Amino acid sequence: MNVYLFGNPVEFLGDDIVSSSIHEILTVVRDPVDDLMSRLIELGFSPTAQGSALLYAVSLFVVRYVHHMDEDIDQQTAIRLSQAEVVSHPAISRFLAKQAGETIDRRVKNEG
Repeated sequence: MNVYLFGNPVEFLGDDIVSSSIHEILTVVRDPVDDLMSRLIELGFSPTAQGSALLYAVSLFVVRYVHHMDEDIDQQTAIRLSQAEVVSHPAISRFLAKQAGETIDRRVKNEG
């Protein structure tokens, strides 16, 4: 079974070593990600630039992945659900919409 990550098939999750390595990486960084995001939010962090949006999206993905795995959801489904939750998160959705709008504006200005 293929998992699609951001529209691209992720066939390599069928490999036990790759699958367990991905799981280990994501679960090991869960607590530091929680600490980092808690502190950033205390400081008024808002994902408005590309770097901060990426940091927020990766952090949210890690948190949601570990949550789903703790609920005994299989890894492929946990990845799919986590991806969907990241993309549909209001802060990430606003950032993506803003980026898309700016890209369209630039193209219209360049063609005009």
